[in-house]
Amino acid sequence: MALNEEEEFQLKWINNHHMEDKDAQMQMEAEAAAVRPTRAPRGRKMRRNPSAWELPVPEDEIDLHGMTSDEAAEAVERRIDDLMIAGLKILRVIHGGGNPSYGNVKRIIDRKVRSEWSNRIQLYKVEPDNAGSSIMILGKPRPAPTKAPRKPAKK
Repeated sequence: MALNEEEEFQLKWINNHHMEDKDAQMQMEAEAAAVRPTRAPRGRKMRRNPSAWELPVPEDEIDLHGMTSDEAAEAVERRIDDLMIAGLKILRVIHGGGNPSYGNVKRIIDRKVRSEWSNRIQLYKVEPDNAGSSIMILGKPRPAPTKAPRKPAKK
């Protein structure tokens, strides 16, 4: 099939001007990144940015808005009992920023987690992108790693 003048001009231009296939280039870069070995951390463990925390997706949530601190603590305790019976482990507690007229609900929940509920909660963290809610993982807490006793220095 013969080409007309305009098509011949376009073909010459295409042959003289290199075009990059960006999709293929991105695919090659992704494959190279997958093959590249990951570097093991060296030295002390670095603190990570809270937004880098990989918190699990909650299986249930409880909203404590409009409750006093005592009502909120009772509601969370009942929900923890219900979840443990149901076999669920991950709870989102929506406590809000805190209202002084109701008592600071978050502060009370934090205190209960550290004291009364400490044997039932494995992890409790404020969500990195939302300071008004926290993630709670139910279960027995992991034992703290014990440090080996240090040997006294020789004189």
